[in-house]
Amino acid sequence: MKQIKYLAFLLATGMAFTACDDENELEPEDVVDPNLMTLTFEGGQWDALIDNPQYNGPLLYGDNAKNYAWLDTQTQLTGGMTNAWGGQYGFSEGGIAISNYIDANISEPRDYNDQLAVPVSNGSKNFAVVYCDASLKFADGVAREIVSMDVIGTTYLLGVIKNGDGYAKAMTEKGDYVNVIITAFNGETQVGTTKIALSANNGFLTKWYTKPLSELGKVTRLDFTMESNDVSDWGMKAPKYFAFDNVVVRK
Repeated sequence: MKQIKYLAFLLATGMAFTACDDENELEPEDVVDPNLMTLTFEGGQWDALIDNPQYNGPLLYGDNAKNYAWLDTQTQLTGGMTNAWGGQYGFSEGGIAISNYIDANISEPRDYNDQLAVPVSNGSKNFAVVYCDASLKFADGVAREIVSMDVIGTTYLLGVIKNGDGYAKAMTEKGDYVNVIITAFNGETQVGTTKIALSANNGFLTKWYTKPLSELGKVTRLDFTMESNDVSDWGMKAPKYFAFDNVVVRK
C-alpha cells in the first residue's frame, strides 16, 4: 500500500547525509514520516466484511445489516451502516462497506448487482465503498488531521454516467458534473468542506486519485454526500456510489 512521504520531514528534523556512492545514497523518498498512519483495509479482519453477492448478501442486508460496522484500531477510524430508516433495508439506507470487487466494464450501463465494484485496482486488495450519505469518524472522539485519501467512482456509477440508463442521463455535455462533497466536523462544529469531481465536462475519474485533505484541519468526522446537475424531485439521478482507500492520518 502507498505511504505518503515527505521531503519536508527531512528538513524539519535537520537530517543531513554525507557524500557517498550514488548506489548507496539514501533518497528523500526513503524516509517515512513516523507521525503518519494509513488505513489500508488489508487483512483478515477486513476480508471478513466483504459481502457475497454484492447486492442482497447476508452481511449488508437482512438481520445482520444493522450491526455491520468496522473499526481500525490503529487510526481509530470507524464506519458502517447509517441505519437511516431504522436499518430494515441495510446498505440501501446508506453506509460504508468493505469490498474487493474489480469490474472494468464501464462501456455500458451497470446496475445495483455490481454496487461494490470499482473499474481498476490501485495495487491493493481491499477498499471501502460509500453509498448515499455516510460518515467516517474517529471512534475515540479525538480530533486528528486526515492528510489524504484515494478516491474513485464505482463501476456502477461510471457505467451509468458514461452511458445513461434510461433514468439518469449520460454526462456528456459541457456543464455536466458529478461531485463527492466532503464536509468536516470537529465535534458538532463544521470546520470545512471540499469536493472531488467524479465527472466534469465529459470527463470521468476512472483511475484512483489521491485527494489532499489537510486543508480541513483537525476533525472528528467526515460526512460524505454527492451532487449532480442531473436531478429529479428526489435528488441526484445517478447512483450515489464512490470508493475510497489509503486514508492517511496524522497522529
